[in-house]
Amino acid sequence: MKIGYFITRFPYKEGFNDKSIFGKYQWGGAEIVAYTLSKQMSKRGHEVKVFTTSANSYNSVEKDEKLEVYRFSTKISIEKGSLPIKMFFECLNHTLDLVHVHFTTPAADLAGLWYKKRRNVPLIITYHGDWQENYGKLIRRMAVYLYNRIFVDRILSEADVIVSPSEYYIDESRFLKKYKDKIVVIPNGINLEDFEIGKSKEECREILGLDKDKEIILFVGALINYKGPDVLLRAMSIVFNKHSNAELVLVGNGPMRRELEELAKKLSIEKNVRFAGFVKERMKPFYYKAADIFCLPSTMTTEVFPLVLLEASASEIPMVVSDLNTFKCIIENEYNGIVTKRGDPKSLADAIIYLLENEDVRMKMGKNAKKKVENYSWEKITKMTENVYQMILK
Repeated sequence: MKIGYFITRFPYKEGFNDKSIFGKYQWGGAEIVAYTLSKQMSKRGHEVKVFTTSANSYNSVEKDEKLEVYRFSTKISIEKGSLPIKMFFECLNHTLDLVHVHFTTPAADLAGLWYKKRRNVPLIITYHGDWQENYGKLIRRMAVYLYNRIFVDRILSEADVIVSPSEYYIDESRFLKKYKDKIVVIPNGINLEDFEIGKSKEECREILGLDKDKEIILFVGALINYKGPDVLLRAMSIVFNKHSNAELVLVGNGPMRRELEELAKKLSIEKNVRFAGFVKERMKPFYYKAADIFCLPSTMTTEVFPLVLLEASASEIPMVVSDLNTFKCIIENEYNGIVTKRGDPKSLADAIIYLLENEDVRMKMGKNAKKKVENYSWEKITKMTENVYQMILK
């Protein structure tokens, strides 16, 4: 098959792309999914072409066996949304059997729709979540408001198949409910071997400069309001009263970092909180391995299917999460983690304290998490996606 992937931001990966611009994109779960799926499909013998934006002012082409990445410079951009005009015209110079859009931020989705209409090929959309209108600068909120009302339903209505990573998100989304008849659930995947690093917890802590005797609670993700890092800090102020030997490690950057650093000082917990900042992908498994507990206290259903929960599971550590419906496909309460009341620091703190004080429970939940995550290998997810392609082309 000749597959075209359209996504606004496609990761720059060391060893695959130009190292001189590696790191310009700090990608999230949706971008990693698009990257991995494109690599997996090319390994299975399909011709894959990715149409995306560049992190600089240049157009470029990158090739890796049967995978080609076409990057287009952007003249119009509002925060993470980009409008690469040239992409709309250049993509038509390529012959594709189908278009697969990863619906994250504008406007590669429009380019994918444009190709479908002009070349009359099937359109698959992986819907990674509603674009939220209620945070960010005024210009961003206005742009999202207009985009949601003008374009989202038009794009989804034209799709032949819509892929949702979570069955629980379909009813949570503002837009997906009306398209249930053409939705297929395919979860995100994980490369389990990436987390088999052959290092002990103590060795990982030494490598990362973490105290080998501390009780480490880990957060991995963008420091942004809907992931609840402020709720986690307030919860940890309760935890530290009972467990002064505990330490919170936050991996990731984001617009809330300065605010969170100030909050830690205000709560007088800054000595027990470490802001690790942006961490390269190859180092993330070391942080998971070094941790005792993983926390994701998200407050909004923007979190459709967080890869970090798969990563924590692959690292055999228990998870404490908020009670979002979308987390149910990964977290079973008291089996591989503990579900807490969203936005409630006391509920979150109680769960963390319980796990810190019950090592046997922590170990059992970690083993259960590792067992469950085996269902999400990228080999299985790629095959499920390939089956959808074959079905739609019949």
